[in-house]
Amino acid sequence: MPALVVVLGLGIVVAPLAACGRADREDVGVPLEVMSFNLRWGPDPPPNDWETRRERVTALLRGEMPDVVGFQESRDAYVEDLLAALPGYAAYPEQGDRRNAILYRASRLRLDREVSDAENARVDAPEEDWGPGSVRLPRAARFVEEESGRGFYVYNNHMDHRSAPSRAWSAQVLIDRIRGRRLDDPVILTGDFNAAASGPAMSFLRGEAPLTSGEGTVSNPIPFADAWHERHPNALASGTYHRFVGVRFGPRVDYVLAGPGIRVVEARILRDEWEGRYPSDHFPVSAKLLLP
Repeated sequence: MPALVVVLGLGIVVAPLAACGRADREDVGVPLEVMSFNLRWGPDPPPNDWETRRERVTALLRGEMPDVVGFQESRDAYVEDLLAALPGYAAYPEQGDRRNAILYRASRLRLDREVSDAENARVDAPEEDWGPGSVRLPRAARFVEEESGRGFYVYNNHMDHRSAPSRAWSAQVLIDRIRGRRLDDPVILTGDFNAAASGPAMSFLRGEAPLTSGEGTVSNPIPFADAWHERHPNALASGTYHRFVGVRFGPRVDYVLAGPGIRVVEARILRDEWEGRYPSDHFPVSAKLLLP
């Protein structure tokens, strides 16, 4: 009987220690706050014009202090206003076409400009007619977290809202570019994909279903995790496009997706408002990630 008591006692002590070990291992990694934010191209009449709502945008970003933000519909003037109001941040690209600019905390992250420029210089536009919408390519950037030296990629996207074939092609090209990236670093996707989570483009990006076209069937060998769904699989009020009225049951078209090896710790839809006024017609999506 004493021996049995000793064995049970050891079991009681060992089990919590093993559980602690698992928790510690899960928490190992480089933490990163990532956001996707459609700023709304406009123009709109007050109070939804940029001059009126840029303070709301600034206040939201200042309150969250994300490490990386993938913007969509970001005019050059919008980016410059935000950089002036948010010390410690920088944007890629520094000039030129900034419709899909990526904002980042320069105090923590270093932009690998050479690799980033090379990734965006690829020429792989289709020759076919993909419907009434436009073909939109991702904006890629590689960063290095200064303290750990950990490199990672962000591919920021704004897919067409009118053409399902265009979205399907864009998703395929996105995966092709990721597979051909110069360095084998973890990958994060941000964007307004203009697609339902159950639709062909998003199912393909998650590696759950192939895409079929006239050229055959294409599968995705690099499945991405939908950060929001990972943390809130049964959420009902998860809409992100609300047309400046704040409705929560609209379509969910804005995403942060985590590539293989990246752990999703937390995901939120940011519904900040000021007396019923919103920063944009889209709710931003934010995710706390752990890089391997």
